[in-house]
Amino acid sequence: MKTNPSFRIFKLSKLISLGIGIGLVLAAQPIRASVVNNIVITENSSTSLTVTYNGSTSGISISPFTPEGWVITFPSSVQLSTPGNHAWVEPEKPTDPLLCNSFVESNAPNKGFFASEFQSSLTHFADGTVLPDFGTDTSNGGSISVQVFDKGDAAKVPDSGSTFGLLFLSLIGLLGATRLRSAQSA
Repeated sequence: MKTNPSFRIFKLSKLISLGIGIGLVLAAQPIRASVVNNIVITENSSTSLTVTYNGSTSGISISPFTPEGWVITFPSSVQLSTPGNHAWVEPEKPTDPLLCNSFVESNAPNKGFFASEFQSSLTHFADGTVLPDFGTDTSNGGSISVQVFDKGDAAKVPDSGSTFGLLFLSLIGLLGATRLRSAQSA
C-alpha cells in the first residue's frame, strides 16, 4: 500500500499550524511586572527622623531608643529579612572610613533599627543610594528597597542677619574708640 505524497505534506502543515497556535497561546499569557516597594528614611536632625513606605507614613511608627537611634515599625505586611548591617556615608564626614548611618532588621519581621553616627567597618554607600532586597511585602509579593538621606548633618551656614549686626556693632565700637582717642589728643 503506497501513501500519496500529498497526504504527507498535509500532515506536516497540520503540525506547523498546531505549533503556531500553541506559540500564540503562550505569548498571550499575561506578563506580571515585579513590584518594588520603597522605604525612604530621612534624618532631619539628631532628634528628628522621617520614614515613608511607598511614599506614605501610614502604618509606620518611629520610637527613639538612643540619642541618634530609632526603632521603626512598619505595617505587618512588611517582612524585613536582609541579613546583616547596611551603611550609608555620613555627609558631613564623607572621608571617615567608619562613621555611617545604618539600617538593620530587628527580631520582629516588620521592625528595623536606624542609627546615625554609627561606627561600622562595612562598605559605605553614598547618601541617597537605593539598596535592594531588604525583604518582601506579603500584600503584593514585591521586594523591598531602602534609601537613606541624612539632612541633619548638613553644614550649617551662619545667619547673615546676626553676622551683619555683629560687624556693624564692632564698626561702631571702633569708630567710637578712634573719636575718643582723637578727643584725648586735642
